[in-house]
Amino acid sequence: MDNAQYHPHPPHSNTYANTTPPAEPTNNNLLIYQPLHPTMRTLLDPEYIAFHDSCIQYLVPDEHLHSWNSPSRSSPLSTLSEGGGGGNGNGNGPCRVGLVRDVQLERCRVRIFVPAGSNCSSTGGGGGGGEQGVVVPGKYPVLYWLHGGGWVTGGLDSENDFLMYLCQTSQCIVVTIDYRLAPEFPYPNAAEDAVEALVWLLKEAPKYYAMDLERVAIGGTCAGGNLAAVLVLEAACLFPSFKPVLMLLIVPVIDNTALPGEGWYNLHSPWLTPARMLWYRRMYLPHGNGRDERYPERENWQTSPNLAPSKILSRCPPTWLAVAEYDLLATEALAFSSQLRASGVQTTVKVYPGSTHAILALSGVLSKGRELMLDAAQALNSAFWPIRMDPLLGWTLCSS
Repeated sequence: MDNAQYHPHPPHSNTYANTTPPAEPTNNNLLIYQPLHPTMRTLLDPEYIAFHDSCIQYLVPDEHLHSWNSPSRSSPLSTLSEGGGGGNGNGNGPCRVGLVRDVQLERCRVRIFVPAGSNCSSTGGGGGGGEQGVVVPGKYPVLYWLHGGGWVTGGLDSENDFLMYLCQTSQCIVVTIDYRLAPEFPYPNAAEDAVEALVWLLKEAPKYYAMDLERVAIGGTCAGGNLAAVLVLEAACLFPSFKPVLMLLIVPVIDNTALPGEGWYNLHSPWLTPARMLWYRRMYLPHGNGRDERYPERENWQTSPNLAPSKILSRCPPTWLAVAEYDLLATEALAFSSQLRASGVQTTVKVYPGSTHAILALSGVLSKGRELMLDAAQALNSAFWPIRMDPLLGWTLCSS
């Protein structure tokens, strides 16, 4: 159901500080680094509150570290932040797919998931690294996915359970990309890697995998949602004949000019706080924050897709957008859906009440996260198999 007219208005303070509060000791001698703001306890999903109190509040935020380096990506919060998909949507462990293959491109790697029961067999290597092909009766639609992690964390192992679930449930080949990460590789490296992988997908991958390029969806979550939206817009300019059938965005970053009180209003939202989002942004776009004529990259639709002109937005495919009610990014996502509709793009929005930015990352423990997984699969099914019966009911799906 499209409930995009629901606009969250949680309480917020005008005295918000963009710093992480100092750790507070508890009775069990554990330090609390991320206390849940009292005003949020009556608003958030009780399942999330319980998990936050038992786990998340004790994790040291990335932006709270004294310095950042590659090993920091193994910190508990970074690892938890990049995780997505807790199994098969029923809480019974990950799906089983027919084939998982990594392919090295010039600047990045991609990972391919092929559904089980696809009669996988070798057709030789080529096309970027000796991958093996698949022989199937017919061709599969394709989901091209970009992982989350604030452009700083994540990789090919991010959201694997979620992607295997979509692969099997929606009977599609899934391609995900290990784009280069900030701060070592700031903008535009990740966006360039996304284009490189798309070129490979369109020109090389069909030689080795049974892909139907008439049925391609592009999607992502968090920073990956930003990269996915930017890629869709760039593809409309670079490859006019390429027509994706769906843009699938889950709690995406849309507006890199937003600031507390200027686009961000869920200021006490846990997990993705204003301080953390600004920290991610500084890593990816290291030339200051906010609206400043000295830093035009922030007011470029290649970093803030909401700034694209209507003429370009109108070329977007039908879009499915998942919004967590108390996500810091909820307002910009809802505003973007309105822009797409005003540009003539069929847009469906699902708002998940009481949820936070962590909804997908915690789908292994939160029922609302599993609901999101089911909804995303249904959106893909509708785009990929519009004349078939509901695959969620008509096919044998994931088993643990």
